[in-house]
Amino acid sequence: MANATCSQSRNALVALLAAFALMWTSVSYSQDREALPDYVIKQYGEPPAIPEGDLPEALQAAVKTAFVDSLTQSTWGRDQTIALGEVAASKDPRLVWIIADLMRFTSGSQLSASLTDAAGSLLEKDIPTSNNWGVVTDHLIAWDIPAPPDYLPVKRAIFTAIVPGWDKIFVEGKIDWRHVSWGAFSSMTVPTTRPMKCATAYRRQTIRL
Repeated sequence: MANATCSQSRNALVALLAAFALMWTSVSYSQDREALPDYVIKQYGEPPAIPEGDLPEALQAAVKTAFVDSLTQSTWGRDQTIALGEVAASKDPRLVWIIADLMRFTSGSQLSASLTDAAGSLLEKDIPTSNNWGVVTDHLIAWDIPAPPDYLPVKRAIFTAIVPGWDKIFVEGKIDWRHVSWGAFSSMTVPTTRPMKCATAYRRQTIRL
C-alpha cells in the first residue's frame, strides 16, 4: 500500500510538471557565468541553464506554500503538492537550494521522493533517493548555482520552524547562505563532514507523510 501511495504521488508530480511547463516562459537566462573547470564537467556534467532576475509572483507564492507553510502548519497536503509541481516545472535551478533545505529535515519517504524528483527535474539529473541531500548539494556547490532571489527569508522560515532560536543566526550579513546547513549533530563541537558551515540543532522536527 505504501509503495502504491508513493507511486501515485510521484505520478501526480510528473503530471504537474507537464501542466506547469508552459507557465514560466518569459524568463531571461544568464550568459555571463564563468566557465566551469573541466574536472567539474567530467564528474557532474554540464549545469542547466540558470535564469536571472526575480521570481514571478505566482512562483513566489508556490515557494511559500511548499516550503514555508508546510513547516509552519506542520502539514503536507494537496496545496503543497501542487506548489511543489509548480516549482519543479519552473526551470529555475536556483530553487533547488530551497528544496535541499527542506530535504535536510524530511524523514517521510514519500515527501523525500517528491523533493528528490523536483530537484532532479530542475538540475536535469537523476538523483538517487539514497543520500539525496548529499548528491543534490554536491551538484549545487560544484556548479556554483546561485541562490534564488530572497533566499534568506525563506531559509530562515524553514530553519526557525525547526528551532525558533535559530532566528539569531539567520540574519543579514556577509555570509553565503547557500553553504549554511544543519549538520545533524546534537553538539556544536562536532563538525559536519560536508564542506559546508554548520548550524546544529538541539532537537529535530520532521515532516512525515
